[in-house]
Amino acid sequence: MTEHDLFRVRIALVQAFLRDHQYDGVLLSRVDNFAMATGGKRNYVYIVGDIGVCSLFVTAGGDVYYVGTNIEEARVMEEELAGLGCKSRPFLWFETSAAEVVRREFRGNFVSDDGSLGKNVHEDLAYVRSLLTPDELEKYRRLGKLAAEAMTAAVESVEPGMPEWDIAARLVAEGTKRRCLVPVSLIAADERIAKYRHPIPTEQPLLDGDTSERSVRGYVMIVGCFWKEGLVASITRFRQVGDIPPSIHDAYARVAGVDALMQEASEPGKTLGDVFAVCQEAYARMGFPANEWHNHHQGGTAGYAGRTRKGTPGERFPILEKGWSERVKDISGISVEFGQAFAWNPSAVGVKSEDTFILMPDGRKEIVTLTPKLPQIDLEAVLGRKTTVIKSGVARASRP
Repeated sequence: MTEHDLFRVRIALVQAFLRDHQYDGVLLSRVDNFAMATGGKRNYVYIVGDIGVCSLFVTAGGDVYYVGTNIEEARVMEEELAGLGCKSRPFLWFETSAAEVVRREFRGNFVSDDGSLGKNVHEDLAYVRSLLTPDELEKYRRLGKLAAEAMTAAVESVEPGMPEWDIAARLVAEGTKRRCLVPVSLIAADERIAKYRHPIPTEQPLLDGDTSERSVRGYVMIVGCFWKEGLVASITRFRQVGDIPPSIHDAYARVAGVDALMQEASEPGKTLGDVFAVCQEAYARMGFPANEWHNHHQGGTAGYAGRTRKGTPGERFPILEKGWSERVKDISGISVEFGQAFAWNPSAVGVKSEDTFILMPDGRKEIVTLTPKLPQIDLEAVLGRKTTVIKSGVARASRP
């Protein structure tokens, strides 16, 4: 598939969404939706913001416009949208807004992904963000390999006494060396792992204060999200450098068992709610409190966002819903099948399991963030049966 074909397929998905809801056009300003609609193009400057510096206006008829300031027009049109057949509607940076340009120059029932024009349809676009062509699934394979290499290098660099922030810096550096952005780098050492599910690394304040940086004594949890061409691969790993309770290794294996059961349950034709029901049962089956899932979200579909939709009880979000390929072909003339990506992340006190895997159009699954250099959990012993799922265990220093 050429870059132009991928662009037409992504726009056809947006067109199908517009036609389903009887909208005449949508203004896409969020970074994730700009990437989703263009096959991975960039409209950001400030990398930690949801809203980009320019917008994409897509009509139900398939016309696509750059709508943004004169500051961004040259680079975006020449380096992001070149050759894709997009038109441009620029404005001087101090004059107006993308929404006002669309109101002034177009007529119809329009919506947006940030509420600036008509209804905010960001959540309604979640399924479109989750659908991935074979080319995008191949991108995920390559991104997952880069993420796994970066994570492995960061894990292997951890030494006793290393501050959490230095570990985060190593993780981000390893991702950057591989040309990935790392928008999430969560680090917790020792007792902070049990206390916090989203542990930002501790740091010294700029002015005097009581906060001090924590350093790893026994073990550390390293969480990273790696972002490239709009796609996000999520991965969590642990490193032991000193003495820790023996129960940690057992709990880690059991939470990996929960993860494996969720991956196995992620089948075409099911819903995220179906998988979540398996998750709830799996916690009790693996010896955790039955309500352990209350303490953290359990992940969900990935794609053009770290999570395009999180799993929750009764969630009806479909896994590989049929009919989208036919609708895209009717609109674009291009035959393509779709898959999805998932990142489940069950956790318990002091432990967590997280990888990103892709679900192919034919139902096959592949973990893209495998870390073969790290120890492997014996999941068959944990589950009491055979499984094709692979999970890395706690990496240990040569002299813990």
